[in-house]
Amino acid sequence: MFENYSQALRGVDTYVDPVNNWNVELPTGYSNAWTNGTDYVFSESPSFNPNTVLSGDWRQMGKKR
Repeated sequence: MFENYSQALRGVDTYVDPVNNWNVELPTGYSNAWTNGTDYVFSESPSFNPNTVLSGDWRQMGKKR
């Protein structure tokens, strides 16, 4: 309960990074987050795929439940 409160105050959500296999806190308010293992890309569009416009191997991240 405290963790949820703390995240809400800081404006972050926890995502699972599938490249590095760790949890990362990222800004809240986005429905899609992607990583290449080093950088992060956010989008509100469900059809956005950074692999079509950016170089590298981007993988979609899911929010930790």
